Amino acid sequence: MPGRVTLLKPAGRAGRLVALADLPFTFERTLMPRATSDQAIITGLSFSINTAIAELVQESVQALSWVAAGRADRSTRHRTTLGLDAVAMVAGLATQALVPLSHREPLTRAGVRTGGYWLAQSGAAGAVSVGLVEIAQAKRAGRSRWFPAAVAAAGAAVMGVEVARRLKGQGAASVAAGASDAVEAVNATVDVPGPEDQRLKALGMGLGTAAALTGVGIVEHKVADAVGAAVARVLPGHEAMWRPVGHLATLAALGYGAKTMVERTLGKIEHGETGFEAAFDIPPPNPLLSGSHESLVDFSTLSRQGRRFVWTVTTREQIEAVLGEPAREEPIRAYVGLASAGGDDEARVKLLIDELDRTGAFDRGWLMIMCPTGSGYLNYAASGAFEVLTRGDCATCSIQYSARPSVLSLDRVRYGRRAYRAFFAALGERLARIPEGERPKVVLFGESLGSWASQDAFKDRGTNGLEETGIDYAIWIGTPYFSKWKERVLFDARADVDPSTIAVVSGIGEWEALAPAARERARYVMVTHHNDGVALFGPPLAIQEPSWLADREQRAVEVPAGMTWMPTTTFLQVLVDMKNSTNVTAGTFDDTGHDYRGSLVPMFDAVLRIGAAAGQLDALQQFLEDRELQRTRWIDEHGGLGESMAARVVEVLYREARERGEDPDARLQEVVARIAAEDFAAAGGAGARDAQA
Repeated sequence: MPGRVTLLKPAGRAGRLVALADLPFTFERTLMPRATSDQAIITGLSFSINTAIAELVQESVQALSWVAAGRADRSTRHRTTLGLDAVAMVAGLATQALVPLSHREPLTRAGVRTGGYWLAQSGAAGAVSVGLVEIAQAKRAGRSRWFPAAVAAAGAAVMGVEVARRLKGQGAASVAAGASDAVEAVNATVDVPGPEDQRLKALGMGLGTAAALTGVGIVEHKVADAVGAAVARVLPGHEAMWRPVGHLATLAALGYGAKTMVERTLGKIEHGETGFEAAFDIPPPNPLLSGSHESLVDFSTLSRQGRRFVWTVTTREQIEAVLGEPAREEPIRAYVGLASAGGDDEARVKLLIDELDRTGAFDRGWLMIMCPTGSGYLNYAASGAFEVLTRGDCATCSIQYSARPSVLSLDRVRYGRRAYRAFFAALGERLARIPEGERPKVVLFGESLGSWASQDAFKDRGTNGLEETGIDYAIWIGTPYFSKWKERVLFDARADVDPSTIAVVSGIGEWEALAPAARERARYVMVTHHNDGVALFGPPLAIQEPSWLADREQRAVEVPAGMTWMPTTTFLQVLVDMKNSTNVTAGTFDDTGHDYRGSLVPMFDAVLRIGAAAGQLDALQQFLEDRELQRTRWIDEHGGLGESMAARVVEVLYREARERGEDPDARLQEVVARIAAEDFAAAGGAGARDAQA
């Protein structure tokens, strides 16, 4: 029937056969535990994508069979298709054998090899699918069945060998151990929390996701068919010729709708991140902080994360309580928001340099530049550890480059790279004006996207760029896969790179395992956990087996021994791992995934050569955990207008007025009138002077 949708055409059967063979392995244990809903996403998307790829390959094979067989009968076309499927299997297997995995291979080479994988598996599934149909029809017609049977058997063998390879990689039972044992072995690797029935729930949800995506595809095909038919009524040509136009129109409409929704969502997120929150809604009273009344940076331009950062500075009293010895200074914190100085990078860089000068930052013993994550967030454990370990004789500064969560800020990293490149140039010039023996020791710290942006500010200058800027030490945690600087300094032989100054460790344990001479030379340190999905996830995972999975003998203990690379599926699994690796608990410092809080105190002490006593480090760790919990509670408890910091100021003003025997309402009215008059005068309002008088 015209317009009829057949879900299980030969290509569709082949696609689902490939997807079903892969389905049990979607439950494989990977870098991080995952919830049932996460597993459903992996299973559903993997099933749909694998089906689509294999179906596309098989449709291409069938199109060639129509060309080769012409108007022959169905049996001849089936046998022609089987012959082409056999060629696809051989070509795919040969491609994989001739293009083996090699260290740091180009992505084109990996793409060719993975293309061979899809060619072989799709051809094998097509051979089984078409072969079984042809065997049944040949039996009814009394024709020879040896050819379809042989090709179908070969296809089943190719798919079986692939399943056995994966099971062997998992250290599970071989295919010869029997189907039930194989399924049990696969199930044993599942890391979905909860009882056994959670796996069935995840499977059901995953297949439901796949069905929903299939439904969307069917609707898209229907719309494309309708558009093609409509165009064919007014333009020459059969509707089949215009169907691609229908697909393009449908996809364009979907793309425009998605783009509009994303832009509106991002706008709301950015508004929320730059707006005031009740817990920190008044300028800090400390003149050493950006946003204070003495500051050059307007408090309203700091953004939510900037206001949190300046308000949570470590005090002299806290430093002394932790270390049990006098602090040297009150720490300085300087922050320039995305909207500061009109949002112009050059003006914002100048503003930050001027703010550092205003606070006397260049007269301190230490200066740390922190490159924030996408939302502008700065790691409180890092800034707090730095301030305590330096006894307060320090300044910490940052420039915001985005107001979105990191996962939505990948396209904003280039702005961060540009802003920090300009800042490093200005900083180098400013430091050069200070006599060498009087300059502060300069530390660069970055986390996640902050690591990527700050590293790539030097991507064409190697380690020499850091040296020339005057950066004495750098600590980067959770550097994403995308960092070009990291790739170049670790793997390329470059004249502007001194490899002895670089160290890559997973934490304090690996740092201490380095030879003493190596630790002494290393000044630029990347701390990257072996199970950090943010650091390990990248688009190449879809077509290329990464080195951290390929080399089983050197595999880190944090990477499951049975984790096996699979095209598409591993990409989705590590994508979910990336999300789950960022799950943290306030006040509990872990040292796994993308949570580096547990190792920051000893790493700062070791890399900066502070040499604090063990008891002091323990006390500092406890202080930072307690303070994070207190800060989280403060934000939660003061989230409404009635519990805001401004409301607390009014409350204190009332209490103190009563204690002095004054009328609290009159006192409040006096303060409000003065504030209103000052603001009116600042705006140049008529009669402002009279109001002030």
